[in-house]
Amino acid sequence: MDVKLDPMGNMYVADRENHRILFFPVGQTNGIIIAGITGISGANSTLLNRPFSVAFDSQLNLYVADAFNSRVQKFVRY
Repeated sequence: MDVKLDPMGNMYVADRENHRILFFPVGQTNGIIIAGITGISGANSTLLNRPFSVAFDSQLNLYVADAFNSRVQKFVRY
């Protein structure tokens, strides 16, 4: 549903239908699930329900617009 690049060129994808956020390191074609669980929706802190968009703040923390849970969830950069 949404794709964003961080300043290093890594790609983040909001995969709405699979309830997850994927991370693609620069130069890689295989993504890593960094939020949500494939095919499982939910409202707790580890699950998403139709993530719609992703964004970053100045410290590169990730924000996910979690549409069907009516929330914006923050994931702190480690």
